[in-house]
Amino acid sequence: MSATRLSTPSQKSPPGLLRLLALFHESQSLGAGTSVVRAVDELAAFGWSTSGWFPGNGTLPEVARERLARCFEAERPIAFSARGWREDPGPLGRLRAAPSYAGAVRAALLDVRPHVVHANTLLSLPEAAIARSCGLPIVLQLHEIPDPGLKRTAALRAAGRVADVIVAVSQAVADIARTHVGRTPVLIVRNGVPEAAPAPPARSRTAPFVVGTVGTVSLVKGTDVFLRAARIALEQRPHLRFEHVGAADLHRDDGLDEVLTRLHTTLPSGALTMLGSRPATNELRRWQVMVLPSRTEAFPLATLEAMATGIPVIASAVGGLPEQIEHERHGLLVPPDDPGALAAAIVRLHDDDALRSRIGETGAERVRREFTLAAQARGFHHAYLTALDLRFAPPQVRASVGAGS
Repeated sequence: MSATRLSTPSQKSPPGLLRLLALFHESQSLGAGTSVVRAVDELAAFGWSTSGWFPGNGTLPEVARERLARCFEAERPIAFSARGWREDPGPLGRLRAAPSYAGAVRAALLDVRPHVVHANTLLSLPEAAIARSCGLPIVLQLHEIPDPGLKRTAALRAAGRVADVIVAVSQAVADIARTHVGRTPVLIVRNGVPEAAPAPPARSRTAPFVVGTVGTVSLVKGTDVFLRAARIALEQRPHLRFEHVGAADLHRDDGLDEVLTRLHTTLPSGALTMLGSRPATNELRRWQVMVLPSRTEAFPLATLEAMATGIPVIASAVGGLPEQIEHERHGLLVPPDDPGALAAAIVRLHDDDALRSRIGETGAERVRREFTLAAQARGFHHAYLTALDLRFAPPQVRASVGAGS
């Protein structure tokens, strides 16, 4: 496994700009990475020139090159599970490649000389630790709600030691982080989404009523709950159609494929379409309802993107989702892991045109008001300045910044 560093200087940072290096934990265009890349243009308004480090080539750096000052890539040998360490080239091969990878990260840091490093998720901790050893201020963003246990405790304690500032994407994430990170300040910066054109006018009576979901095929995203709810809803409204957008097997849930295959066979032919990995934007505009049956969520983009277009949303009442959706005002919330409740909510929105229209409108208005890229960038800017103050300001300023967080 090689760790060759690639630098793509799409533009040189103009003199006088604040330099930021974002350490991405993934190279595919999933929610956590996409949310930061989207904020880059708004960050430029605050004087930040942003570069990016990616653990390998993929769709995310391909998209990010259009916005970032520089992009660096190297294949990451470090894994975060026993299964990951066993994957080719195996534990010994991965260990042998780790020093080269760490050297590539360090070289990128010395090349960019960032004023602040933004580590995107807990999975960026190894790279953040290298940046910390270089004496750089670290802002670590938490997009996830890790499962309770020793692994979560250890990871969050390490985050508190490495980071100058923790940024949580929701109050739910912040509450968990604050129990483990000691005196490290925890700020809340919620994800924003771009402005979206409204969805097309209401469907004709002859068009199919499509219920869609977005997310990796996994237990976490409740793919099995989606299929079970579809079966129940179809018993009451046989003409419903269901679509799933998302990549398969990213979470590697043992036995899930067999469960989903069995559930799929219980549905009428043509009632469910698994569309695979693709941008959800075009599909959203064909759906009458979007659902997110996740068992845990920090602050997902998929619901915000649907709400922004005026598509009514049904979501599990978990994690940061109640911070996006007030029940029966901006969408409908249902208990997690409850296919019956999800099916009942789908049938309710199918039958009630007025409710569907009302929550679609109020959901879109809330996104336009509260969950914008400008607000997200403003929060990031505050976090970066806080990290700089905590590291370099006079003692009395550092004390006041720490106390105010």
